[in-house]
Amino acid sequence: MRSEHFPEKYFDDIAQINPDNNYFSPVWDAALKEVGEIHTMLDVGCGNGIFSAKAKRKTGCRLVGVDGSHYALKEAKVRGFDQLAPINDFNTDPLPFTEAEFDFCLCKDLLEHLLKPDFMLSQIHRVLKSRGYLLVHVPNHFTLYGRLKFLFTNDIDTYRYFEDANRWDFPHIRFFTHDSLIKLLGSLDFTIIRDLSHHFPALPYGRYWLPLPSLREQLIRRHPAQFAEGFTFLARKA
Repeated sequence: MRSEHFPEKYFDDIAQINPDNNYFSPVWDAALKEVGEIHTMLDVGCGNGIFSAKAKRKTGCRLVGVDGSHYALKEAKVRGFDQLAPINDFNTDPLPFTEAEFDFCLCKDLLEHLLKPDFMLSQIHRVLKSRGYLLVHVPNHFTLYGRLKFLFTNDIDTYRYFEDANRWDFPHIRFFTHDSLIKLLGSLDFTIIRDLSHHFPALPYGRYWLPLPSLREQLIRRHPAQFAEGFTFLARKA
């Protein structure tokens, strides 16, 4: 992904999110409980820094971000990042860091934008310390609900992520399944520690036909491909 493939208006939309309490906050709570102490964290595709700011405040870690948008990096600077670095193309350019430099890496909503997601994951593996952690998240366009919407609308943007985008400049170019993301991580020597996909339910009117939260969570855990709007894994470098 190059910077021109993700217009500034999308970063402005993300900036409206509360950095302390948003849809990704439960994922951070679960991941940090599992990992414990973090000294150095890298946010790959950090954007304006909304989603890693909370983790820095909770852990006191040194937080480093990398992104292809200079506009987003300016916004991230005011959110407490200790270091920021631009990258021209996530598909081809190596991360500008030494081997085994970080304890933890966040890669949220980036891989679906890349022609070569395996290249960037291999770079993340390189800069992580031995047994370092990766928290990765990608959207799932094709839940059961999403497939039904696609059937009637013929619109691949089933969850209206980019309502103003045309088919020829749609920002998402890779569409992961739950199993394919597991396979990709395994091929690059990451071991999955926890599947956190149940934090992203895609159950329209679920509170009415499945009112108990525990039952909704069990359903998503058993069938994430059908009922999780995003796939999220906490993995560890082998």
